[in-house]
Amino acid sequence: MSTATTIAFFNNKGGVGKTSLVYHLAWMYADLKVRVVAADLDPQANLTAAFLDEDRLEELWPENNHPNTVFGCAQPLLKGVGDISKPHLEPIEDTLALLVGDLALSGFEDELNSQWPLCLDRKERAFRIISAFWRIICQAAKEHQAEIILMDLGPNLGAINRAALIASDYVVIPLCPDLFSLRGLKTSGPTLQRWREEWAKRLEGF
Repeated sequence: MSTATTIAFFNNKGGVGKTSLVYHLAWMYADLKVRVVAADLDPQANLTAAFLDEDRLEELWPENNHPNTVFGCAQPLLKGVGDISKPHLEPIEDTLALLVGDLALSGFEDELNSQWPLCLDRKERAFRIISAFWRIICQAAKEHQAEIILMDLGPNLGAINRAALIASDYVVIPLCPDLFSLRGLKTSGPTLQRWREEWAKRLEGF
């Protein structure tokens, strides 16, 4: 189990500066000599694109398998040929590493949706699927000896974000000063609470 503090940055509304905030905070922590992992769990992979140039992205996202991305970590589990693989951490600075995002991560959504109710039946594979992000993050934190994990999430209330948010210690919700953001809090707040309660129920007696 990781001793790093995990902070998820989430808003079901796009365009609020979430990815930019994670990017700059990661650099600020690194400048303060705090060991930090920036984890890109948004299938749009904008955080990864902010850290890496196009030549390196082409190397990490070849035509076939992507073993050095967060999706590549979960792929053996999805294929039924094993559990999560050891995460690759892309070095950015001595104290800053990136858990590389992947456009293919959207393919994980359906599996996460189907396995969520099966946790109530105490299906071991269901728990392995739902906890995949948490276990990947714990391994990444251990490998980098990280003190803080900053997770960038996509702007939706889908199954990928549910699995990521139940793996976090804290959630930061960046906002714009507009009516949509205020109304969105009435949806996202209760949804986050419900997900936490449902996950706690699934963990009972497991």
